[in-house]
Amino acid sequence: MKKFLVSFLAGFILLVSQSTGVFAFYSDVPQTNPYYNSIKTLYELGRLPVEQDNKIHPNDALNKGELYKLILTYGMADLSQDINLPYSDIAKDSKYAPYIQTAMDDKLIRAPTEKTAFGLKTKITKYNALITMFNSLGIGNSYFFIKSDFPFTDITPDSEIAPLAMKAAELKILDQSTPEKFLKNKKITKGEAIDYLYKIKQSNNPTLTVTFKNIDEKNTSNDFTNNKNFNTLLDVWSTLKNKFLYKDKLSDDQLVYAAIKGMVSEAKDKYTVFDAPSESVNLISKLSGSYEGIGIVIELIEKNITIVAPFHDSPAEKAGLQGQDVITKIDGQSVSGLSLEEVSAKIKGPAKSTVKITITRAGQEKEFSVTRDSIIIKRVDTKVLSNTNGKTIDYISLADFGDGSDEEFTKKTKDLIKNNPAGIIVDLRNNPGGYVDAAINIISLFTDQVKTAVKMEFVDKHVEETKTNGNGLLKNYKIVVLINEGSASASEIVAGALKDFGIATIVGKKTFGKGVAQELRTYKDGSIFKYTISNWLTPNGNSINGQGISPDVAIEKGTDANIDAQLNTALSQF
Repeated sequence: MKKFLVSFLAGFILLVSQSTGVFAFYSDVPQTNPYYNSIKTLYELGRLPVEQDNKIHPNDALNKGELYKLILTYGMADLSQDINLPYSDIAKDSKYAPYIQTAMDDKLIRAPTEKTAFGLKTKITKYNALITMFNSLGIGNSYFFIKSDFPFTDITPDSEIAPLAMKAAELKILDQSTPEKFLKNKKITKGEAIDYLYKIKQSNNPTLTVTFKNIDEKNTSNDFTNNKNFNTLLDVWSTLKNKFLYKDKLSDDQLVYAAIKGMVSEAKDKYTVFDAPSESVNLISKLSGSYEGIGIVIELIEKNITIVAPFHDSPAEKAGLQGQDVITKIDGQSVSGLSLEEVSAKIKGPAKSTVKITITRAGQEKEFSVTRDSIIIKRVDTKVLSNTNGKTIDYISLADFGDGSDEEFTKKTKDLIKNNPAGIIVDLRNNPGGYVDAAINIISLFTDQVKTAVKMEFVDKHVEETKTNGNGLLKNYKIVVLINEGSASASEIVAGALKDFGIATIVGKKTFGKGVAQELRTYKDGSIFKYTISNWLTPNGNSINGQGISPDVAIEKGTDANIDAQLNTALSQF
């Protein structure tokens, strides 16, 4: 399927490489240069810049301007002629201006809200170069890999950059002097950056390669083109393009995206979706800073715009919106046929303004009037509480399992337990999930034993177990975990593990029920493909997909008229 997509698109797109004209090969790249072959190959393919002085300066430190120049030339982009850059350090006639403008137009660079410096001369690290290349060229990372195969010694397979490092290793992007080290912060040369691009080009299909043990890799590209119905597809394409009465109303891109959507729809999996560039949006926002809106996470599930969770203490939560609510109208207008991006844009708005959200819940339609506000996402919140017995209870809530959430959770917990509490309440209500590794690290705080925290079952039926690391910081405390219908994905992994381990009492409402994991592929054109890659099971082997995790103590009401019945019940457990 993965390789098929690239072959399918390549069947309709003719790429014309730039001409190297009368210029000879770079005069400052002798055959003794360690990257001579990489540079020579890409130059002859027209995938490197033609320089007036025939010099590429391979030994110079790579800077930010040169990085985008290399990437866009490699991608054979049509450079923008309409320069209107919001950067104080890039003149309109700068040699970098067309490249940076094109990167902005293609949404490879997010435009600032006010004029600022771009930082053309900023030296680029290996990590920054790779993440920019991968994002720009649509190269996805796999967050699920055989950890025993992880090749680097200077970062762990549980680190947040491990998926990117593993993809680099798969592409054979390794440091020549110390291949066993990833060297995240190493400042790289221009020659090294070109070598990275050469390795990407050299790979049969770097964008869509995921390797697991015991999986028989098939040449799915050949499978597709050799299919007996392939000629039918080409004939339909040709007929629409040449003989269809209204052919002028069709575009190549629309036809290609429609074909992909039709193929993906046959998967009949609500979490497997393809969004064309005009529709694509981050399915779960990892917000930092602030924005004005109502504070919800939405996802397209079975063609329905579904609330995964309102953020804690947000206008949406205060108004009564809940996880699994299906949005049907915004300000009285149906959202049928709208993309996530379009719905999100309608919901957002200036603080103090009001938006009406109509939802269906358990078959009933409800309308909520929500006053927008400035939303500041506070990932970890802590406080010290007392119950009716006078016991001191530490409370810690987690908004999501994004980058650094486990580190922040651990740091805040260390500070909390200095007051020697009688127990700890972990609030995962309305936490939509995030990184599995962050969930595992948080589970590890509650036991000093190395235990299976989650099981991943892949397409070939092999099961990969991810274990706790034996941290055990909180092993001696009584634990209560709060959950509700907005607790999803990584939140359910944590709640499920602590419940199976028998080391926490689960209080609240049944969780969202997302027991499958997805991989997200992003492409240079702005389209995205999110597909289900595995089932995940609790340590005892239980699947919660579509079922959710049931609490030990069920409390249907949450915050109502400033009375948090679920939290009060949690406090009563000590």
